[in-house]
Amino acid sequence: MRPPLRTYSATLLGLLAIALVPLQQFSLLQQDRDPARRPDDLAVIARAAAYGVRKGDAVLYLPAYTRNTELAYPGAFRGTRDLVLARTGDVSGTLYGVEVPAAEVRSRVARVQRVWVVADRAVLAGRWTPRNPGERAKLDLLQREFTVGGEAVRGRTVVRLYVRPLSPASLRPPSLPPRPARW
Repeated sequence: MRPPLRTYSATLLGLLAIALVPLQQFSLLQQDRDPARRPDDLAVIARAAAYGVRKGDAVLYLPAYTRNTELAYPGAFRGTRDLVLARTGDVSGTLYGVEVPAAEVRSRVARVQRVWVVADRAVLAGRWTPRNPGERAKLDLLQREFTVGGEAVRGRTVVRLYVRPLSPASLRPPSLPPRPARW
C-alpha cells in the first residue's frame, strides 16, 4: 500500500523549510563572526602585546579577566612574568587563576621598573572602580608610581607599558673611588 501523495508533499515541504532556515540565518552568522563587530578581539590584542612585550617582561592584567587574551593566545606572552598570579586556572580550578592578596601585589610590583598592563579601558579611564582589593592595589600602584611609556588601544582593551619615572638619585653618576694621594 502506497502512502498518499499529500504525505510525500508535506514531508518534502517540511524538509525544504528546515533546509532554508540555516540559509536564511547565514548572513547573520557571518556578521557575528566579523572581528570588527566584537568588543574583545583577542587576536588583535595579542598581536598588540606581542609587538612590544619581550621575554622576561612583567605583565599585569587589570582586572583579572583580561588574562583571557593570554589564555587564548599564549604565544604572544611566552616568557613573560605574570606578576600577581598565585595559581594558574588549571591548578586552582578557576578560569583565570587565583591572584596574590593585595599586600603581596604591592611588594611584587615594587620590584619592577617597567610593567606591561593588559587592561579594560574603563578601569584605566576611571569610569569603573574595581571592588576587589587586589585589583584596586594594582590600579593605585600604577597611578601613583608609574608613568605611561606607550600603549595600543584595541576596542575595550588597552595594552599599555608603564615605567617608573627616573628619580634624581638614579641620574647621579656612580661614586668614584678617592684619588690616590700625590707624593
